[in-house]
Amino acid sequence: MAGRGYVKKGMQKAADYIQSEYKKQGLQTFGLTYFQSFGYQAVSFPHRVEVKLDDKDMIAGEDFIVSPGCPTIVGVFNVVVVDSATLDNPNDFKTFETTSFYKTFLIVDEIKGKNIQNQSAVQKVLSNGYKAKGLIFTNQEKLTWGVALEWEKYPILYFKKGAFDVRPYSIRLNIESQVNDYEVNNVIGYVKGTQYPDSFVVITAHYDHLGMLGHYAQFSGANDNSSGVAMMLDLMREIKKKPLPYSVVFIAFAAEEAGLLGSVYYTQLPLFPLSQISLLINLDMMGTGDKGMTVVNATLFPKEFQDIQLLNLNKDYLPVIQSRGKAANSDHYYFAEKGVKAFFFYLMGEYKYYHDIYDTPEALTFSKYKEAFLLIHDFLHEYCSCY
Repeated sequence: MAGRGYVKKGMQKAADYIQSEYKKQGLQTFGLTYFQSFGYQAVSFPHRVEVKLDDKDMIAGEDFIVSPGCPTIVGVFNVVVVDSATLDNPNDFKTFETTSFYKTFLIVDEIKGKNIQNQSAVQKVLSNGYKAKGLIFTNQEKLTWGVALEWEKYPILYFKKGAFDVRPYSIRLNIESQVNDYEVNNVIGYVKGTQYPDSFVVITAHYDHLGMLGHYAQFSGANDNSSGVAMMLDLMREIKKKPLPYSVVFIAFAAEEAGLLGSVYYTQLPLFPLSQISLLINLDMMGTGDKGMTVVNATLFPKEFQDIQLLNLNKDYLPVIQSRGKAANSDHYYFAEKGVKAFFFYLMGEYKYYHDIYDTPEALTFSKYKEAFLLIHDFLHEYCSCY
């Protein structure tokens, strides 16, 4: 599925798969289809993303990434290091200020967060006020990528710490990016409740990720968020076998990584009144669990959070259930902002891969996936019996 992003129809393939799983289980729809369609623009990198420092080829995803909104750029450019001496030495700074950098990339690690007297120059460099061709950061511990909705004004490149040993003097770039219109789909179905069919429990998970950077660097997003979709689908299959008193809606959101766009769209155009939602649980990063689970919005709904903790304590499913307050970090957020009792569950563990090429199915441990499934399943049953 090419990272379920913006190349090779990856996001649409994922939506089609989820729809097929809904159909297999015979989920009901709120209209003629499981799809709720919407559109937006995003930047993609479906073609070449090639970088060479002096004579050394760099590997996308492993050695470097570009900023998500990097514009197309092709050519050979000079590389200049900006350091404290450049900015604080009056003579060096005078030379720097009068130099044209329109064919030059500036390496700026040496001035970011450093104790430099000429802070106005630091800010001007970091905001590319000297009109360099682009900026370079070279000491990244991790290469963490994202999604942009439009091109940035100039390229920014990030190199992994240790990607090269000797300070480069030139950079050869062949980076092709596009801004395209995308039509995507929230995928929505439900299991009718046995006693209160017009009251809803909603289970959500976003299925999109980042896609690809060039031909080879794939950001698979196994933990973020194939694991959450898997948990949602497993709960769907179990609830379809034994429906709950409340109707249970399953929503797989598109475009979460682009700024929660799928859930924003849904809350603006819901398929049934949001006031009929009794509870929403958003699932993200369900691939670990050896360090327990965090519940976002726990402080907003302390009674329900206490119920989850007591259930976990009695059944000994997970090592700990941690409380976290309000956070706009996933698709629960805009529901909560509109008055819905909405939680965000994510598992914690010894897993360091996030928004990089190493978040793959093979890397996941699923150490407490089964236990987390049982906890969420039991909580849903208890909630529908008591509320």
